[in-house]
Amino acid sequence: MPITLHHMIVPVSDRDTAVAWFVDLLELREPWENGFFSSVQLDDHLVLNFAAAPVGDPLHLAFLVDDDHFDRVRARFDADGTRYTADPPGRRPGEVGAVNDDGSGRRLYFRGPDGHLLEVLTQRYTDVPAWSRPS
Repeated sequence: MPITLHHMIVPVSDRDTAVAWFVDLLELREPWENGFFSSVQLDDHLVLNFAAAPVGDPLHLAFLVDDDHFDRVRARFDADGTRYTADPPGRRPGEVGAVNDDGSGRRLYFRGPDGHLLEVLTQRYTDVPAWSRPS
């Protein structure tokens, strides 16, 4: 399975204005509320999640990988001591060095060299509107 960029969190100063601008400019489908995000489907694979955040907040990139690749990433991190967590901010007790396996595939989160929050996941999220899911 090729690695696919699954979703990206875009920190913006005004979430509603930013998402409206992107929807208009790129002629995208209407956004949907997704927790504290306003989300738009960019293509069959990529979701942009806009979040109101201070300017300069790190980006979040999530990569869809197969199970074997996921296992190799985790083994590498375990071997070299790279810190990873089962939740994005890594604040819940017992989440450091753990994998999120909530029934929709496995996910782990880690920081890249420049501090951006990265994620590898083995299955697409299932909590997006049906019209936005690839067939």
